[in-house]
This record gives sequence, structure tokens and C-alpha cells, in this order.
Amino acid sequence: MNTTSVRSPVVVLIDDEPDFLTLARGWLAPRFDVTTLDQGEDAVEVLVGLEPDLVVLDVNMEPDGFTLARRIRAQRELADVPVLFLTASKSDADFIRNLDVGGTAYLTKPVSKKALVAMVAELTASAPPRDS
Repeated sequence: MNTTSVRSPVVVLIDDEPDFLTLARGWLAPRFDVTTLDQGEDAVEVLVGLEPDLVVLDVNMEPDGFTLARRIRAQRELADVPVLFLTASKSDADFIRNLDVGGTAYLTKPVSKKALVAMVAELTASAPPRDS
């Protein structure tokens, strides 16, 4: 008898707004293994340990999401992990920067539960199953 269970995709949300992290975790937790971080300073080290299938980044935090995305892309273990920018910024310049730093997708706040869950599901669909 095989007792190995398959885990949900690991999604890490990094945002400096605790209320948003709580809300987004509630939306995503039924389908995904969600970890939240409220600052990006030591995030790369944490991400390496978590082996995420997706990283969701806010743009407007310290360090900003673009800087953090560059750090993620520079880390060999994280270089291929999809990065979803989720931000209140609707500027064309920020959208272009998202592409320049290796962002996979870009959603703007306010975001609906349906839009966020659908995008996360799409970006993690090709994630390999994980044994727990």
C-alpha cells in the first residue's frame, strides 16, 4: 500500500501589508501550500529552503519587488520559479520592469479572489507533484 501523499503546490506571498497577506492566504490555502513573508530582506534565503512552485511579490515594499525578483533570478535554485507581481501599481513602466527582471505574470490590486486563484492555478499547473 502506498502511503505517500501528494502535496499541493508551494506558493510564497511576499507583501508588506499584513491585511492583504491574511486575505490572500485565506483565498489560496484551500488549494495551495501557502507561506507568507511580510518583508523581502531575507526572502531569498527563506525561498531556497521552501523550494516554492510560485513566488507572488508586491512591487512597493522594501526592498522593492523588482530588486527581489532580480535576487531570485540570480539564485540558481530559484532561477526557474515563476514570479507573479501583484501590485497596486498600474503604470506601464512598472509592467515593463516586471518583464525586464524576469516576471512571469502581473496582476494589479485590488484583485478579486477569482482572478488571484485562477492565476496562481495557471502558474503552478506545470509544477511537478511533491511527495510529503
